[in-house]
Amino acid sequence: MPTPDYALDDAALLARCRRDAMRSGGPGGQHMQKTASAVRLVHLASGVEASCADERDRSRNEAIALRHLRLRLALTLRGQADPAWLAPFRQGRRLTLRDRSPSYPLAVAVVMDALAQAQGSPAAAAETLDLSTSQIVRLLAADKEVLAVANRLRAEHGHGALHG
Repeated sequence: MPTPDYALDDAALLARCRRDAMRSGGPGGQHMQKTASAVRLVHLASGVEASCADERDRSRNEAIALRHLRLRLALTLRGQADPAWLAPFRQGRRLTLRDRSPSYPLAVAVVMDALAQAQGSPAAAAETLDLSTSQIVRLLAADKEVLAVANRLRAEHGHGALHG
């Protein structure tokens, strides 16, 4: 199975994107609107976008946008995740992974694939991945965007929303 784009290194993923630099309001005081430091990345194959204008430095904004893009791709592309990506973070039926980890999008992809296969049931997804249900819910609730996508998937199968 080919490596999904969200699992590529930064340079390879950026090579599959269109990069737009733009001016934007944000931090910077008197320097606002003077440089094109905001960044928008568009994944060419899927059209998924991410942008950042939080920092005054374009390269920092690009790094943040790339992280958001990677996560959005992991939430969008189903059936491509490798459950082995969870191995470095396993402690029994627990995960030691946090939402700020560079591997978080990979873990989200694995869990979302399992959740989709389990028709929105965290308990069934947890069983498939040999994790506890609370670990699945904790990982999904760690990020608002991830939780929203998980809840949409659950709603498609007649389940109520998870809460963060």
